[in-house]
Amino acid sequence: MLRSDADLGISTIPAPAPLESALLGRSPVLAQVPRGHPWSGRTEITLAELVTEPLILMSRTNMSRLVVDETVARAGLTLTAVTETGSSAFAQAPAAAGRGVCLVTDETRFGLAELTVRTPEGLLTVPLYAGWDPDHYARSAIRDLVEGLRAYCDHHAQRYAGPDAQR
Repeated sequence: MLRSDADLGISTIPAPAPLESALLGRSPVLAQVPRGHPWSGRTEITLAELVTEPLILMSRTNMSRLVVDETVARAGLTLTAVTETGSSAFAQAPAAAGRGVCLVTDETRFGLAELTVRTPEGLLTVPLYAGWDPDHYARSAIRDLVEGLRAYCDHHAQRYAGPDAQR
């Protein structure tokens, strides 16, 4: 962001100094399955159930994948069968074809059903941060935008997590 003309950046880690940074919220990592899958009528799956299925995961350069790996390890579980991809759409397409359960932060595509993932620590989520130059000429407008994004993230988290949404 420092080397571009961007006024605001969104990331899964706080912006480094000298940028200003704010936590926007936490985005759920969703298990997505085709409509005929035995879990398709459910809204939530446990981590222990999830690891028994073939999984389609993002590559290890993606924060949602790192969160999955860390959470599975902390729970003392093991992933059994994993296919990796660098794109959410490329994870969702084989899931829609019945080749596994994809774990992504994106909205569903291809008629997939989504489930939140319950871990021993709560819902599986990824943090989202905004970062911007504190001396930016439009800092007031940027702060207003950040507050609007925070409100959207809170609303989005409530959609999936109900009253126990992590902040």
